[in-house]
This record gives sequence, structure tokens and C-alpha cells, in this order.
Amino acid sequence: MFNESDKSYPIELVAEFLGVNSRTLYYYERFNLVVPMRRGRKRYYSREDISWLEYVRELMYDQGMNLRSIIVLIKRRDGVILTRCPQDVVNSFKNYLMKMDDVF
Repeated sequence: MFNESDKSYPIELVAEFLGVNSRTLYYYERFNLVVPMRRGRKRYYSREDISWLEYVRELMYDQGMNLRSIIVLIKRRDGVILTRCPQDVVNSFKNYLMKMDDVF
């Protein structure tokens, strides 16, 4: 679905890949769970963003965590959220934290 030459993906494609609708991604953005790039009014997600969102989705749907708990762990920068993560997700999380620092 994602080819190696592309560096960013539009919200519609990411929503379809994750099995959510675009509003869910807007909601995640509203709570600073993801910080997509913007070009004008369009949002574009990196591969790291997508890996991070896949993990968030897994925490919510497979592990039963609610969004509030995930946000609290992130804000505390708690290592708990990364205990069983693959390395690419850990890298995505670190990338996410750097973006968060830029936002605030």
C-alpha cells in the first residue's frame, strides 16, 4: 500500500489503512496524539506517524486501554507504553515526542 519512494501520505489513505475514519485521526490530532505535517489545509502522515498510530490502535482495541490512559502515559513520558514495542514503534514514539516538543 505504501511505496518506498513516498515520504508522506494523505489522511484519507492513512484512515483507510488503519481501518478508521478521517474524523478519528482529527480527534487524535486534537489531543496531540499525532502531529501530521501540513501543506495548506491538507494533512500528511509520515511512515513513523503511521507506525505510531498502529500501535495506539493496538493499545486501544487489543489491549483495552482508553485514549485518556494513553495520553496520560505519553505526557508522563512513561516507559510503560513502550515495554513491548517493536523498535520501529519506539523510534516512532521518540519522533512523536520531538514533534510534541515543537508544538508546545
